[in-house]
Amino acid sequence: MRKGNNYFFAAVIISILSAVIFFFVIYNFPLQLYPDNKTFFDFDVVSNIANERGFSEMGVDSSSGHLHFRYNYEKGNDDPFAILIFHAHELARHLNLGDYKYIDLDIDPKLTQDFTVSMYVYIPETDFSNIALAETHRPYSMKIRIEENKSHYHYKIADFATPAWWFAHYQVDDYSLPKTNWNNFTHMTITNYEQNDTTLQVVMKGLRFTDSIKEKIIYSIIFCLFVFIISLIFYSTITKKMQSVADTKHHDKYTDETAQNLLEYIEKNISNPLLSLDLINKEVGINSFVVNEILKDQKDVQYKKYIDTLRIEKAKRMLTESEHQISVIAEQVGYCYSNSFSRIFGKYCGMTPNEYRNKFGTKN
Repeated sequence: MRKGNNYFFAAVIISILSAVIFFFVIYNFPLQLYPDNKTFFDFDVVSNIANERGFSEMGVDSSSGHLHFRYNYEKGNDDPFAILIFHAHELARHLNLGDYKYIDLDIDPKLTQDFTVSMYVYIPETDFSNIALAETHRPYSMKIRIEENKSHYHYKIADFATPAWWFAHYQVDDYSLPKTNWNNFTHMTITNYEQNDTTLQVVMKGLRFTDSIKEKIIYSIIFCLFVFIISLIFYSTITKKMQSVADTKHHDKYTDETAQNLLEYIEKNISNPLLSLDLINKEVGINSFVVNEILKDQKDVQYKKYIDTLRIEKAKRMLTESEHQISVIAEQVGYCYSNSFSRIFGKYCGMTPNEYRNKFGTKN
């Protein structure tokens, strides 16, 4: 039973450690774009607003570290624009977003207006998507409406959608395009919420891509259970093999007849104070090692404890069924000295022979 518990706890520990390691292997730590940029991306403002028509600007506040982007312009015959872009200056360099599930934005809600986030993915093997022309990359957009006093915004990347105007402009549909490969993410823009908006202000505190902790924890729990079951099966198989080997060894040392002869001899001679391993070896021909092996296999005890147990059980019967003196009972169950008998009796029964007789004797 103790070995079984040890194997169980070992399986639990191995499973938990495996799950922790598995989690850190499959979990992708946040990919920061701002403020602590962990990529080769940079940020910049792209604008065609003429000075006499308005302005666009971007900067980092030296005290807070927040990124400020704003513009204000007047409309005319042309179509002025200004965008905040995160990108590698060489569009041929891509970020791998295939392992990330979410985009997290931290903004200052008091100083930020509604805006649109667009993520662009290069589409290879198409006629219109040019690696060098950012506008030909497929956009996935999300309109962000700012809520009062809410500074953190958390969105699934899968919820971003390609705007209808882009399909119309390139005269394609979703079914004619290859499946989007988020390993080809090339750049991201922050623009006005509505197309006709002429002003925008965004104060950004942080921008990062994140993995799903909940999903990876679930995978790790499943992996933990799998390792636990495999461990139990492994330990069970090993235990059976070890037991089989042990049984084989035991039977090599003694036969069933030898074991039976030993138990019968001990039972017949339990009252003999001279009973010992040497006497058993001399009269039965079984050495002390084999005696202990047999008793361990058959009774799960060692020789000394087995002898004391038999003698104490016999003494308990005599104490309750007879009026013999303690010294007489000690001698009849195999102890030469009543003091030794009383000490051993107290060890196994928690009381003296007299106390036991007074408590359980037939007169009571």
